[in-house]
Amino acid sequence: MRQFEEYIDLSDIDDKMPPRHREQAFLSRALAAMAVRHVTGAGAMEAAAGVIDGFDDWGIDAVAVSEDVPHVWLVQAKWSDNGNASLDQASALKFKQGFDLLLREEYARFNKRFQTLADRVDRAFSEGEVKITLVVALLGRPALAEAVNYVFEQACAETEPMTDVKVMGLGDFHELVRSGVAGPKIDLTARLDGCASIAEPFKAYYGTMYAGEVASWYDEHGDRLFAKNIRTSLGLTTVNRSITETLVRRPDHFWYFNNGITVLCDAVRRTAKFANSAGGPGDFMLSGVSVVNGAQTVAAIHAALKQAPDAAAIGRVWVRLISLEDCPDGFATQVTQATNTQNQVKARDYAALDERQARLRDDFALSLQKTYVYKRGDTDPSPDTGCSIVEAATALSCAHRNPELAMRAKQNQELLWEFGTHGSYHLLFGSQPSAYRVWRSVIVLRAVLSYLAESARGREGRAAQVAEHGDLLLVHLIMQQLASEPFDDRSADWEPVLARLPELADRTLGWLIHHFDVEYPASSALVTFKHPQKCRQLVTLVLGSIESGQPRPDLPAEYSPAPREIERKAAAVAVIVNSGRVADGAPLEFRPVTGPERKALLPWIAEDPRRGQATWVNDRRRPLLWAADGEQYSPTGLTMHMLKAAPGEPPKAVQGTTRWFLPGLGSLAAIAGELRTSEVD
Repeated sequence: MRQFEEYIDLSDIDDKMPPRHREQAFLSRALAAMAVRHVTGAGAMEAAAGVIDGFDDWGIDAVAVSEDVPHVWLVQAKWSDNGNASLDQASALKFKQGFDLLLREEYARFNKRFQTLADRVDRAFSEGEVKITLVVALLGRPALAEAVNYVFEQACAETEPMTDVKVMGLGDFHELVRSGVAGPKIDLTARLDGCASIAEPFKAYYGTMYAGEVASWYDEHGDRLFAKNIRTSLGLTTVNRSITETLVRRPDHFWYFNNGITVLCDAVRRTAKFANSAGGPGDFMLSGVSVVNGAQTVAAIHAALKQAPDAAAIGRVWVRLISLEDCPDGFATQVTQATNTQNQVKARDYAALDERQARLRDDFALSLQKTYVYKRGDTDPSPDTGCSIVEAATALSCAHRNPELAMRAKQNQELLWEFGTHGSYHLLFGSQPSAYRVWRSVIVLRAVLSYLAESARGREGRAAQVAEHGDLLLVHLIMQQLASEPFDDRSADWEPVLARLPELADRTLGWLIHHFDVEYPASSALVTFKHPQKCRQLVTLVLGSIESGQPRPDLPAEYSPAPREIERKAAAVAVIVNSGRVADGAPLEFRPVTGPERKALLPWIAEDPRRGQATWVNDRRRPLLWAADGEQYSPTGLTMHMLKAAPGEPPKAVQGTTRWFLPGLGSLAAIAGELRTSEVD
């Protein structure tokens, strides 16, 4: 634990507290950092920077983010001097509550330690295929009570398939300490059939293994198997689904269709068994194992074994075992880079073989005098002069009557290149769309996304989340309303259609937000817009409301940035001062609410942390004493002053009382709201 001593932040622990209390806080936070280090392979300083334990952590002790392959780990740690730590239901429920707040993107509810990570979490959540792991780190037995398990089962069920749970116990941490933590080693056994070897210049063995044995590696060690790889498992992709499908349906063909895996080992020891059997089986003891090429194959094999354990287990996979014992420094890195940077054929590349794409290119040139690019590697045209096959497929997926295609485009564009009669590609291009239909679909897509970008500053809270995560579903809804327009008519004037789009987008988005609130008031947009049935229901409701001719419903006031007049009318500061609830000198911290605020202010605050700090003064006009200059401000006045001073364009208006927080009590606006409620009661 002492490796984290210089990195763990204990500034929130009162120096007047007994040393024993301070030590326990350190040990608990160090345990969370160790868990982060274990699951991510991060260094001690980086792991400690992810610890957010303290006031307003909402049951989450540490956060880690991988942006290359979008993955977020949320850690709750329980320390025990006696090694008997456990997790009770109340702690599990609080952990889930924090998880739900993050899914709803209510980042401002979390403390200043989390704020430094908020933008990274938000970027990961914005990816279509983010994976989230809830990590329970117990210095005790890793078994969870039935009531606790139920909480985590609910969390996973509500966010299926992106969430899983990992429980670490006393034994795991002992192993980490024993192995030095910096590089927790994985030791495995392996049996290669058709085994052969290379002795010079570096020792290696190769042969085939049963898929069931490879799956058992992933069962036991998960993504730690790929600690030295450039990337971990990418989850649901077209290629990975194809790997799994082959192993489930035709396991006897798997070896022929798959490139296999490469395994680097600190040491490879062949046992005496079968040692004299040339070209036969070989049993091996492997230490310090890392799969440096074939992470997707391993994860897909594991998925296939879950679907059809008996059938998939007999499939064979090509395996290379490379020993690093006598290799020069840097050799492992060279192998990893070389095996992962060769040009790979992607599913999209097969579309280039389809003659319909060549015909579409020619149609673009002859009918529109524009460029259509469909081969990967060719330079995409400028927006005015044409489009790429990727943009075309995205637009056509939104125009299709089945909203699931728009969801696939949002989740992972690789899913648009699924071939076969019922695959996405056939549904989009099988009927040979005309250049006019494709181009007009593209410009509708661009116009709606442009509307969302230009109007983004006018949305906050759940409205902003719907616009972000439901953007392609919004395009789908608009495309359905334009279905009767002459997309294929060469002589049609399309300008009147484009002129209607901003108003149409505004009305449709309003209805989408309204029905999202009514149908799923406790759900996050991040989760809802990944769920096919929920999206279909929202499409039906929104189109029904629009067809009825009803005016767009008014949205809650908190969904829009509040001008200063609203704050004055609310008189939140006066309510707090009159109540005497907050004492003079109470510390406050600034927490941005919107993405642009985070991008503009958090780096600026990091340059001088005093910029994000203030103390309370019971003054109705200027209650915030800013640590950066010693002057007093109103909450909104100070927030606007900060936005003007920081790089970036400030929003038109903000409600400052929603940005300044008393740790453990909430924002000034929330405190005032509670006080008003208590007065009424």
